[in-house]
Amino acid sequence: MPNTNTGWRLALVVASYLAVFVAWTWPLAAHLSTTFPAFADQDGYLELWNVWHFREQVAAGHNPFYSTWLLYPEGAGLWLHAYIPIVGMVNVLINNEMLALNLALAAEYALSGAGAWLLARRWLRQPALAWLAGLFFAFSPYKTVRLPYHYNLVLTATVPFYLLAFLSAFRFEPGRFWPQVRSWKAVAACFGLGIITLFSDYYVLFALLYFSLAYAAWYWLKLGSINWRHRRPWLILAGVLVVSHLVIRLMRLRDVPDNAGFWWGGDLAGFFLPADNSRWLNFDWAQQIYHNPKIFNMPGSVENVMFLGYAVPLVCALAALWPRRLASVRNLDHQGRPLAWVLLFFVLLTLPALRVLGHIKLNLPNGLLHFIPFFNNIRCPTRWVLMVTLLLPIVGFGALEAAWDASHRPVLRALLSGVLVLVVLVEFWPVPPPLDSSRKMPAAYRAVAALPGEALFTVPFGLVDGYRQLGKVELRSFLHQPYYRKKIPSAYISRVGAEQFARFEADTVVHALLALQRAPADTTFTAPSATAAARFRQHYQPAAVLVSPTWRDGPAHRYLRAVFPDFAEQRFPDGYVVLAPRKKEK
Repeated sequence: MPNTNTGWRLALVVASYLAVFVAWTWPLAAHLSTTFPAFADQDGYLELWNVWHFREQVAAGHNPFYSTWLLYPEGAGLWLHAYIPIVGMVNVLINNEMLALNLALAAEYALSGAGAWLLARRWLRQPALAWLAGLFFAFSPYKTVRLPYHYNLVLTATVPFYLLAFLSAFRFEPGRFWPQVRSWKAVAACFGLGIITLFSDYYVLFALLYFSLAYAAWYWLKLGSINWRHRRPWLILAGVLVVSHLVIRLMRLRDVPDNAGFWWGGDLAGFFLPADNSRWLNFDWAQQIYHNPKIFNMPGSVENVMFLGYAVPLVCALAALWPRRLASVRNLDHQGRPLAWVLLFFVLLTLPALRVLGHIKLNLPNGLLHFIPFFNNIRCPTRWVLMVTLLLPIVGFGALEAAWDASHRPVLRALLSGVLVLVVLVEFWPVPPPLDSSRKMPAAYRAVAALPGEALFTVPFGLVDGYRQLGKVELRSFLHQPYYRKKIPSAYISRVGAEQFARFEADTVVHALLALQRAPADTTFTAPSATAAARFRQHYQPAAVLVSPTWRDGPAHRYLRAVFPDFAEQRFPDGYVVLAPRKKEK
């Protein structure tokens, strides 16, 4: 039966993308339960903590979206945190946060590729091109460079399946606002996939919402009926661009809040700069541009990565401009025609202002989104390249197949498709991500684990969210927390209420420690009053104080000696210091 054959093909395609994941992340697959991809003291540690914490709370019968393990003793809500509860749910079943994370990541990459393959097959006939469309979406540099940092942003498996369900669910007509429902079952699938995406990442969820709106706008605005051979549409477009540029310029001059959307906005050069994890294309000139503060506001940041390779954009551009090219299968499909517009829409979203090598040439109309409350919470525009990697090969390869239709050499077409696959594999192939493991826990943390008590005070400590930072948060402490099992007052949470920051600053001892953490080593200070020290100790009631090597014997460390004069010090060869109550003599 055809359905059986399709099922086997889908299984083979999933297996092929899974093989790519294993090859590109090796030796991760050999240590799935004991290591995970992460750079030292980067966001990956907190993401792993998320997976552990979700199961910890569920197993204890507590609300998994609230935590006192961070910001102890008050705690904080995690609803607006980059929490990846979908992976936490996997860990509820597995009870090994590293294994749960690695299996979820492998599945997400493989299913992202398979979903894009299924979507591409609607309009592409060449098997190699459909497979390449899946690879392009699932393993783009945007995703592989983020693998050791932002696991939430690579949870993209629902995206192509949502698009498939959306196209099956609705039929739009030009000039008509409400679509016709073709399948209520597909509508339910859209809703279910949206819920799963909500528990994966809110950026990815907005990708689904923006796709739906952009797709519908094609029909609402009758964009398909515009005759671009006439002068009037071009004059209207020029007028819109001029007016939007001036309005945005005036708003920015008047400091109307844009939530840093323009600051994080992409540079056109980013589409052509290989990521620094590229195995074959990490050229010196690219690194010089990538780390140039005159070009990027955050030089060296993964948020600048929008690389699409060179081969696919070039082939797609040539195919689109090919003389006397026939209309593509996608363009002849009522449901497929809007995809070229939606692709352009997401390209524009990456660039709220047309910036070229650090110089803003034009404020684009889509930049107005960054002045609209709620919508401007999506403030890293370069992340929309995710949708570009899904739609570009589908639209471009469709044009390529249409350009080939005049040729009667199927073997040559297959050969050229295979060459294009090999070229993209070279362009996208990354170096393996660095691996880490909380099993390599320093002896100081093991000593803390053996102490009675609920809390641990660490130096450094601080409070960080997406907008503000107080002090310093050392993410390695989150990595080891599942094993030393003490709650800490530090926190790194996507959104923290202003009252939490105010509480930190209002405490006399905390305020002094925040200042002394960044003070020179020879800084002198006034010891805290007995009342302030007693209040601090009563509030946090730490089982111990752990000082990291960089802060050993520094002013913050010395200040805490005055706060805990009855604590004894234990020093470790790797530089850690633990201050804990003296053992009572028998």
